[in-house]
Amino acid sequence: MNMTTGFDRRHPRDVILIRVLVTAWLLALTGILLAYGYWGWGLVTLAGAAANILWAYGVYRATRR
Repeated sequence: MNMTTGFDRRHPRDVILIRVLVTAWLLALTGILLAYGYWGWGLVTLAGAAANILWAYGVYRATRR
């Protein structure tokens, strides 16, 4: 399944960089939430981080030469 849009194909490095930075933020937020005992929200943000990194990998695979 192709997960890329036209913008992803035109600017793959920028899209991947943004997705990696968002993933880092989500992982930091997950750590904060888990530290304060918000396990439900922590797992939601962890799932979002995993989905985001998988999407970045999909863009990489679809646009590499």
